[in-house]
Amino acid sequence: SAAAAAGVPVVPGSAGRVEGLKAGHEVLTATGFPVMIKAAAGGGGRGIRIANSLAEFEQAFPQAEAEALAAFGDGGLYMEKVIGKARHIEVQVLADGSDAIHCYERECSLQRRRQKVWEEAPSRALSDRLREDLCASAVALAKAVKYSGAGTVEYLYDDEADRFYFIEMNTRIQVEHPVTEAITGIDLVAEMLRIAGGEKLQIRQGDVSVKGHAIEVRLNAEDPAKEFAPFPGQVAELRIPGGPGVRFDSMLYQGYQVPPFYDSLLAKLIVHAETREAAIVRLIRALNELKIGGLKTTKPLFLALAADPAVRAGDVHTRWLEGWLIENAATLAG
Repeated sequence: SAAAAAGVPVVPGSAGRVEGLKAGHEVLTATGFPVMIKAAAGGGGRGIRIANSLAEFEQAFPQAEAEALAAFGDGGLYMEKVIGKARHIEVQVLADGSDAIHCYERECSLQRRRQKVWEEAPSRALSDRLREDLCASAVALAKAVKYSGAGTVEYLYDDEADRFYFIEMNTRIQVEHPVTEAITGIDLVAEMLRIAGGEKLQIRQGDVSVKGHAIEVRLNAEDPAKEFAPFPGQVAELRIPGGPGVRFDSMLYQGYQVPPFYDSLLAKLIVHAETREAAIVRLIRALNELKIGGLKTTKPLFLALAADPAVRAGDVHTRWLEGWLIENAATLAG
């Protein structure tokens, strides 16, 4: 409701929580099918179900309530229309409660089970006009709610209709923030801490510009050949890539025991270059230099994606990777 009041385009759906199946039926008149049922307290792609028919909806709704309650301690749900072949594009903002600026956008369309695996900045899908509109809407929303801190305003972009829709705001720093730091030269964590300490924004919008292109991949302790089964174990060998435009964020060291209890993220590999094409070449070089011995990781996935014509052309959407994984299962297993 705050986004709509600020003039930000929103995906058709419920105005707030959907209290029961009967209320869900009423929302369907606005959304139609397919429809997404989402846990109000969810995050990170969890607590989501999609229904393609009334029968599926009536089955999924109570299941989603139970799942949300078990996972988040809150069974509240909301609903929104599913946008086919959408890109996931988000805008980084910094705000101090009165003023707000944007640090341009990131594209996070390469996802598996609604979990981001490859992020980049800027998005090659946006025209200059659309980029300006998208970023301006994020700033308008941050100002409207008097937001303070670093945050991300997330959108779905329907490139066939050339329209974007607000989906949510993440009121925190995000895993993929380094790609924005790479293209803008702004230390987002430092700015977030300054604001939290009571300082006003020191950066003006005119000070923020984009230089080059950055890509981040999330290296997980998972076996791509076995449907990404978790692979805890000991790091027998570690060789970290380096050189110009390469950043490796990790807690790993040789001998580290990866536990089975937590998220499987081991490291983030970030590359930055003058163009997207050069960034992909740099990514391939850095991945080939990287060695995490004793574990199965998602490194083979990223080498295969970096060589894929659709990825190189930037012709992807949020469901693209799921289909690609089915078609390329043998390649990853090899």
